[in-house]
Order: sequence, then C-alpha cells, then structure tokens
Amino acid sequence: MKKKIFIYFVIAITIINLTSLGVILYNSSKMSIYPIKGGEHQIFELVKKEVKLTPGQIEQFQKLRIAFHTKLDSLSAQVQNNNKLLANEIKTEKPDTTILDSLVKNISEMQTESKYLVIHHFFSIKQILTKDQQEKFFNVVLQRFLRKNQLSGPACIQQNKIQKKVN
Repeated sequence: MKKKIFIYFVIAITIINLTSLGVILYNSSKMSIYPIKGGEHQIFELVKKEVKLTPGQIEQFQKLRIAFHTKLDSLSAQVQNNNKLLANEIKTEKPDTTILDSLVKNISEMQTESKYLVIHHFFSIKQILTKDQQEKFFNVVLQRFLRKNQLSGPACIQQNKIQKKVN
C-alpha cells in the first residue's frame, strides 16, 4: 500500500517536473542572445528602449545573456535527461524506489540551481545599470513575468493585486 502511494507521488512529481520543464524550454526558446529578429526579441528591444541602454551596456548585457542562457540550457538539458530516466524507471515492471528517489532529488537540485542562476543573472545585470535604469529594468521584467504567469483561482486574485500595484 505504501509503495503504491509512493509510486503515485513520484508520478505526480514527474508530471509537475515535466510540465515545468516544458514551460521553461518553451519560454527559453522564445528568448535569444541576438536582438532584432521578429517577435522573439521583443523583450530585449523593449528593455533597450525603456531602460535606454548605452551601446556599452548593450554589449555587456549581451555577454551576460549568452553566459546565462548557456548555463540555463545546460541545466535544462540535464533536467530533461533525468526526466527521461525517471519516466523509463516508472515504466519498468518493478520500479526501483532508490533510483526514483535519486532522480527526483537530482531534478529538484537542478531546478533550485536554475533559480539561483536566474538570481545571479539579475544581480549581474543590476551592476551594469544606473539606479534609474535598474528601476525601469525590473519594472519591465516584473510586468512581463506577471503576464506570462497568469494563474486561475484564488492565487490569481492575489497576483492581480500585485500587478495593479506595479502598473
């Protein structure tokens, strides 16, 4: 009985992780390290316009983006690989719970690492911007983040309150 519950738990976690990975990969495929090429680069163009980046800042920003996306893509690939291993283990006739535990732990650690990577990336960007530019930059990023992560249900009410404060 406990083993069945554990397997259902692992399946639920796997589905959540696969969904998260899909969203991450979909969103990261929209962002590119090169500006001005259709709708994919609208956010960078918006940042350049709103924040009024200097040519030197644009160059620094691009270098930061390249390094950030290289690391993030690597982590995403590792998560995807672990998700495949997890799915394959779940499909076996007698899944090894030790392997499942290890894979779930690895995926969780990589997702945590990706969050810290994002935080570090924003700190790096912050260092190349003036105080006024920082405020404009984070307003643009926050508005975009809130729009992309619309929720339904009670959480949506709280998020809408936050978004109204930002606007």
